[in-house]
Amino acid sequence: MADRGRIVIVEDDPGLNQAVLRLLQAAGFEAVGFDTATAALADQSARKTACLVVDVHLADMTGYEFLHRLSLAGPLPPVIIVTAHDNASSRRQAQSIGAAEYLTKPFPGRLLVDAVKRIVTESSAKS
Repeated sequence: MADRGRIVIVEDDPGLNQAVLRLLQAAGFEAVGFDTATAALADQSARKTACLVVDVHLADMTGYEFLHRLSLAGPLPPVIIVTAHDNASSRRQAQSIGAAEYLTKPFPGRLLVDAVKRIVTESSAKS
């Protein structure tokens, strides 16, 4: 079962990882950040989370490859895709995995917080 308030961030830019982590913590969420997909896959919290915030371009694999590997263990939690390289292919991939949100960097922090709140609220209503 997912932790209703825990958010997992997979972002290889250390500054952005910390900024998103602090932003979500300030909004009242428990958040944990990983700087590689490999580290996130090794940690069970990535499978048991209220929401994943995943960068498309990670140092060790793409965000989509990370999500595919994670999905081999069961259904994905809700996903917010973030990218600095917006293009039609990336948007199609996000849509094909059922991403709840697709944000292009740089994005306003409020947009991310609102998306996470909406996702967590919708997930809670389904339970």
